[in-house]
Amino acid sequence: MRNKLSVLLISSVLAISLTSTFASAYTKPLGHDHKQSKDASKHTQKFERSMQHKFKKMARYLNLNDEQRQQAKVIHQEAKNNSLALKESLKSFHQQSKVLTMEDTFNEQAFIELQREYQETFAELALIKAKTKNSFIKILTEEQREKMKSHKRRGGKRAHFSE
Repeated sequence: MRNKLSVLLISSVLAISLTSTFASAYTKPLGHDHKQSKDASKHTQKFERSMQHKFKKMARYLNLNDEQRQQAKVIHQEAKNNSLALKESLKSFHQQSKVLTMEDTFNEQAFIELQREYQETFAELALIKAKTKNSFIKILTEEQREKMKSHKRRGGKRAHFSE
């Protein structure tokens, strides 16, 4: 009697645990892809918030009016849309680069060829960045341009937009 009871108890616990395992497997995607996509979206959101914060600080520092702020947002959005397709290409570059660097023996020639293959993409991204910066500078007044130049001279990225 006691032996039958223990077998029955063990089998019911096993059945419940297997049922809950299968139920959770159907509700959640398997593998690392789910976790990586969650982390990637969190990283993207954090990056966007950081960029918004930097824009607000810069806009306050330069005393941008509402019209200038709106124009800057439009310029940024256009640049973002233009570089979106190129970013996909860069993902491919980074994956291939990662494969090359993880090999036991580093193949310099293969890496140089990979760099050469994506050189046009790098140039296009640099061009978009330069055009965006130029468009932004065009909407500034002369005093704002001078203020921006003096900020760059004081330390660039590490200097804070404050007085």
